[in-house]
Amino acid sequence: MKLTIGENIRNYRRKNDITQETLADRLGVTYQSVSRWENGTTYPDIELLPAISEVLAVTVDELLGMPQIEKEKRAEETFDELRRECMKQDYNAEYIVSLLRDIRRNYLNNESAWRPWVEGNNRAFSDPEILPEVRLFAEEYLEKHPMFPHTIKTMAAIETEENLKEFMSKNTTSFDCSERALLFNRYLTNGDVQRFETERRYQLYDALRNILCPHYLRNWEASIEHKNNADEFMSSILSVIRCGAADERPDMWTEDRIELGLKSAMRAVSKSEHEYAISEIEKAVSLLEETMKITDETAIPTSCPFLDGMEWFAEESWLNRNNDPDGDLERNICISSSIRSSNGSVGLGYLVDPKGYLCWLQQKTEFDPIRNDPKFEGLCERVKALIQIRPKAK
Repeated sequence: MKLTIGENIRNYRRKNDITQETLADRLGVTYQSVSRWENGTTYPDIELLPAISEVLAVTVDELLGMPQIEKEKRAEETFDELRRECMKQDYNAEYIVSLLRDIRRNYLNNESAWRPWVEGNNRAFSDPEILPEVRLFAEEYLEKHPMFPHTIKTMAAIETEENLKEFMSKNTTSFDCSERALLFNRYLTNGDVQRFETERRYQLYDALRNILCPHYLRNWEASIEHKNNADEFMSSILSVIRCGAADERPDMWTEDRIELGLKSAMRAVSKSEHEYAISEIEKAVSLLEETMKITDETAIPTSCPFLDGMEWFAEESWLNRNNDPDGDLERNICISSSIRSSNGSVGLGYLVDPKGYLCWLQQKTEFDPIRNDPKFEGLCERVKALIQIRPKAK
């Protein structure tokens, strides 16, 4: 929660019809000092707070924004409680409705009001007893944050068939009328080279992400052979995409490289090519180890000449994998980029999670034929050593 004292000084000064010069004169400071306070460049000395409060006819707590800070604290507690209840197998629908109503009435403008839409509450939100309140929440939230993607995606997933068409017609566009697609065509048509490049890179990235997504390549009930063919196709495409890669450092494709490497190992095991399987796992684990060495924000390459200029960064991140407000935090590496839009910045990215890869190695039955191989066991231990967990601060 940010300190809002400068913003509060400006608001209360204007409310009392006092100029910066008058306030500065009554406090014995320069008007430039007042200006810097209000711009958030500096803060007033603590000794001045009682005098500022007296001139502006407010309490020191109001000047410091304590009521707002307390409200934000209560909001975060409410978001945590909502998530906590939604996670329960036998949740209390009536209680969830009351929490949603509280959020809608009191915390809609909170800076974290996006949380209910991204924390995996769909199972509870689709409950017929809860859904009507979710609809009201979505409607009011979208009035304040038009086209917020997570709200729209959530509602598109949980809404009933009877109400889906109305919601979609009100809150979405046809396939080729998204903001990004329209800007791409606008800049191309107008010959706006600089802005076109940004959109071209994003459109290409989006297309490549779809190609590298198994769900776009496989039938709903694809055979093992079809799945293997899709995985091999994705590996080939990734090699073409990364034709500009100088080395095997972490890059924007790290997640794909690790996952496709492990899938390549699984295919090799099925063909009894155990040594090759071990070498593929070794490459994936080495890349994971290099990635987990990252701490501070670090620029990473695109490894693709067609995406040069797209900025990607990696940095350490401590999160709970299940969005459990009471659960332990796990160290991940967040790999992300962002693009500007009319509604602010849109984040792109993912988390590199060593615990997830260890589960893959330990639980995939495809690895059973090499599970007792000392080399395989050693690779699992290397991944296990990368897992760091700490309790969430109370």
